[in-house]
Amino acid sequence: MRWSVTNGFLPAAYEYGDRVYELQTDFRDWIRFDLLLTDPDICIGEKAEKLKEIIFPVVPDDDNIMDFIMWFYNCGETRQQSGEKNQTAKKQSPVYSYEHDFGYIFAAFMELYGIDLVSVPYLHWWKFKALFASLHDCKFTDIVGYRSERITSKTPEYRKQFLKDMKKTYALPHSLSEQQKIDELKMMKEKMGY
Repeated sequence: MRWSVTNGFLPAAYEYGDRVYELQTDFRDWIRFDLLLTDPDICIGEKAEKLKEIIFPVVPDDDNIMDFIMWFYNCGETRQQSGEKNQTAKKQSPVYSYEHDFGYIFAAFMELYGIDLVSVPYLHWWKFKALFASLHDCKFTDIVGYRSERITSKTPEYRKQFLKDMKKTYALPHSLSEQQKIDELKMMKEKMGY
């Protein structure tokens, strides 16, 4: 796999054969990519082509293009490296959503970096992810902390109730398929008189 580089280390294109393929590197495109990638309501078979089309104006005819795309998405880590790092994260529910937490993310970037994510003309995905990973001491990181903190038998009772309240207040919405199952179960319970 080869790629063109800008600004010293940021990939900006994919080289295959004798051609250089421009790729979308702005964080907005990669957030769209992430939303599609993690959408449980779209089957895997439909995703691959849509994912490629988000990133490449002209999609390279390379059987290994998804390896490059995932390498880029993971900011230079291979699937194996990111897989090892995210083994435990996969077992947990998501703790943030670019879509549903955008207001908090927007405010955090303004507060900590002075970056207006709505009007910034361009921000490379890798720069965005570095800044995102470094967010601290703001409402967004507090919310992520509430969502991710485990309640155990060793958690004091006052903290358990606080965390339950915060988890409920800041819960991420269910996916469409999960919500449909919940709604169907509620309807069944109502019909059965529960």
